[in-house]
Amino acid sequence: MQSKAKKAAYFALILFSIMFLFSVAAEGIYYMYLLATGAGAQAAYQLLQSNTTMLEYVLTAATSFSFSAAALLYLRFVDKSRKPVHARLGLSAGRLTLGNVGLGILLFAIVLAFEALVSVIGGEAGISIQTNVNLLLAGAPTWFLIFTVFIAPINEEVLFRGLMVPRIGIVASAILFALPHMTYDSTFAIEVIAALLFGVLAGYVYKRTGSLYASITAHMLVNALPVLTLLLLSA
Repeated sequence: MQSKAKKAAYFALILFSIMFLFSVAAEGIYYMYLLATGAGAQAAYQLLQSNTTMLEYVLTAATSFSFSAAALLYLRFVDKSRKPVHARLGLSAGRLTLGNVGLGILLFAIVLAFEALVSVIGGEAGISIQTNVNLLLAGAPTWFLIFTVFIAPINEEVLFRGLMVPRIGIVASAILFALPHMTYDSTFAIEVIAALLFGVLAGYVYKRTGSLYASITAHMLVNALPVLTLLLLSA
């Protein structure tokens, strides 16, 4: 028990340290970008302070990268094993099979069916169910939309499924995954419920297959849906 507590403390220290360093680095990179566009040092600093929306996108991306970085460092230096880190996460080449990708598509279909059911129930009850995901992505730069679909799912699955499921269980990892979705401010916290459902199903699939590719596939498809909806509405 004491060993597990120490490992948990080490992981928390690594995660928050990486998050802090990545956020500082992200602000620095954004500042250098502003300088490269021709702004002087003082003007670049003022833009950095005033353009909070763009800075939020940059910091969100940095936080996402900190998830996978912390998980990799933890497995490499704290929770050691003879197996390679990528194999312990279920990311070995042998785990990338059509069957596991198919499971990811099936998992996405279940989440999609849940959202459709919620919409039907809301319509029958005369309640407008707002997820606010489209609002969060509206106005986002192209790079952030690409990041949301292809990069963020990998970072989150490495942390919440690859690292957490074997150590704290499916339900606990799903709850930790769902909690950040509270910031979406959706009707009846529907985004939190959907994330919890996804976390439980993805954790179960990961536990049964030992492959992270299924949940990554599903997560990418789930994230792609609001992005595609946004692009179609703006076309």
